[in-house]
Amino acid sequence: MKSSQIKSKSKMIFVTGTNTDVGKTYISEKIISHLLKVNKSVAVYKPIETGCRKINKKLVPLDSGNYYKLLNKKIPIDVINPFRFIPPISPNRAIKLAKKKIYIKNFVDKFKDFNEFEYVLVEGAGGLCSPISLDGLNIDLIKKLGLDCILVARDEIGVINNVLLCINTLKQHKVGLKAVVLNRIVKKQPKGMDNASELTKLTKIPIIQFVNGLPSKKAISKLIKLSFK
Repeated sequence: MKSSQIKSKSKMIFVTGTNTDVGKTYISEKIISHLLKVNKSVAVYKPIETGCRKINKKLVPLDSGNYYKLLNKKIPIDVINPFRFIPPISPNRAIKLAKKKIYIKNFVDKFKDFNEFEYVLVEGAGGLCSPISLDGLNIDLIKKLGLDCILVARDEIGVINNVLLCINTLKQHKVGLKAVVLNRIVKKQPKGMDNASELTKLTKIPIIQFVNGLPSKKAISKLIKLSFK
């Protein structure tokens, strides 16, 4: 699959994860909030979302809806999130059950209304190798867009294996990885566990740890600097 190499003066990054429910949207919201506070123009693109609610005959996405509000409703929700489905399952499966035809190309075609923004975040669906369309995975979309990425992972037992597998997969696909975000969602941790320290010894990729869901300004600033340099 050839890269489209999207031509734009905007600074862009793809936010992916080791799995679903690792905090991709949460981390993206923190990045967006920080950039807005320093008066930067920001956009976000989440091409497909499942688990949507039906209200007044319209499908309402949760994550993309939060982005819409965060950006003060200045970007139409259908631009932020053009494809959505009700079942909380993989996009690929949701597309098949709805008897639709949605391909990587369709996501790329919709990614064209963001050139006026200084910063653009793209959030995938599920993990790095989760199927996102009828013909590809998240990593295929990243490569097709020609973007670098940041990898979000839950700071928990087993994360070292998941992160290293994702790093190797990104290397194999020649996709740039700017940083790994260890997102500690569960407050209580096993005594002696220090995933950040161990990962730092196993990879040269910068590791940024968000503890107890409350990233510091310093951590956010560092992540933004790494993501968009």
